[in-house]
Amino acid sequence: MSRSLALPVSGARVALRPVTGQTELLLAEASPADPALALALAERLGDGEPGTDWATLPVHDIDTLIARLRQSQAGDRIVAEVACTDDSCGQRVDLSFGIDAYLAHHRPRALRGRGLVAHAGAAPSVWLSLEGEAARFRLPTLADQIAVAGLADPAAHLQARCIQPNQLPSRMRRRVEAAMAAMAPPLSGPLGGHCPECGTAIEAWFDLRQYCLHDLCARARYLFDDIDVLAERYHWSEHAILRLPRSRREQYAERARLARAA
Repeated sequence: MSRSLALPVSGARVALRPVTGQTELLLAEASPADPALALALAERLGDGEPGTDWATLPVHDIDTLIARLRQSQAGDRIVAEVACTDDSCGQRVDLSFGIDAYLAHHRPRALRGRGLVAHAGAAPSVWLSLEGEAARFRLPTLADQIAVAGLADPAAHLQARCIQPNQLPSRMRRRVEAAMAAMAPPLSGPLGGHCPECGTAIEAWFDLRQYCLHDLCARARYLFDDIDVLAERYHWSEHAILRLPRSRREQYAERARLARAA
């Protein structure tokens, strides 16, 4: 088991269980854009307190867990490739940074100068309001994202689920949204840099969860090559191969490939 970590918003302490062949098969066949995949990974790999309901954790916490999973499987460094926006240049540019640094930069912050009031209710997370304001809000959860996935305007539906009333004066809405962003900063947003070839300023949208899931799904598809070579060499069933710890499976697969090449 990996080291325990505290999720930034809820404070829940969790660890990541080892990745199994069954989990790699899930990743290999799933769509990274489906929020249900994040829930399935959290339920399979998140080792938290008994009864942890992963679907009701804040989105920031789930995205942090997915980022830590990718970090444990492929290291801390992220490299996102974009094209220079100068038509006369078009150079491919790498925007590179570490997961630790990215999460530290997007850590939750305490609200200053305005208290929070908690409200009782049956919602999956606590409803809050800023002291002196009539609007109520709660932090979006993974269950909320799953509920709005596939709708025509998921962002608007998510906002309607998490902010009441739906029609607010623009000033009040900005204050509520600023409070939510401080308590649980989105882990998606613009990244900036400069083209090393021509110096043009570059801005690209980056979604940490989607990047990590795309990477994990791509890596997991090597599982099929391992299954193929092990079934040919040792005549093991797919079920038996999937039950092997990944490190052991990779050792056997390497030996099988060497034997095949001999």
